Amino acid sequence: MNNKILIYDLCGRDDIRFSPPCWNIKLCLIHNKIDFETIPIKFTEKSKILFSSQKLVPILKYNEEVICDSWDIFCWLNEKFKELKLIFSDQTKIFSKYLYFYTSKHLLPLIFQIIGNDIPKILDEEDKKYFLYSREKRLGKPLESLLQNKSEAKNKLFNSLLIFEKILKDNKFINGIEPGLPDFIFFGNFMWAEKCSSENLFENTPNINNWYSELKAMNDLN
Repeated sequence: MNNKILIYDLCGRDDIRFSPPCWNIKLCLIHNKIDFETIPIKFTEKSKILFSSQKLVPILKYNEEVICDSWDIFCWLNEKFKELKLIFSDQTKIFSKYLYFYTSKHLLPLIFQIIGNDIPKILDEEDKKYFLYSREKRLGKPLESLLQNKSEAKNKLFNSLLIFEKILKDNKFINGIEPGLPDFIFFGNFMWAEKCSSENLFENTPNINNWYSELKAMNDLN
């Protein structure tokens, strides 16, 4: 029986780990000093996760337990490691779940418009073909067309981040004086961009930049 937490984690060429929700979970585990091991999965290696009955990461496996979806994983961690106090009130749960949906349904699509054309550069040839085919089919146009509206996407992202920029003006972390679940949920957006692209998403948001840099530094992720 394996008593270590396993995280099935999306990877690119040269073992680049770039999945936003995977980083959210990994930061939570690292920050709270919970031992875990990652299992790298490429886009074209879905056979490795057939046991989960779905096709998306992160997937957490612990002995016979299998948990999919980052929100469900956070809830599992909250129950399994009660000393973490990830969800210590109804208010925390409501705000965190709102942030979970806000990032996945709004922020990530905006960031994709900015960095999407760079993502194939970090993939091996087989994954690059898969990524280009699947994303261009979804977009209904070539991936390179994203470059035409990059400036507009950056403006939209800035406006979407303003509320967090203001929150972080008076608070070191979104959670308050210490990092917590809202910070873990927000973090993966920017690690994704850093791993995939040279685009600067913090050009007009110095408070978010400081927050991100502090989280990386305190968890040895630089």
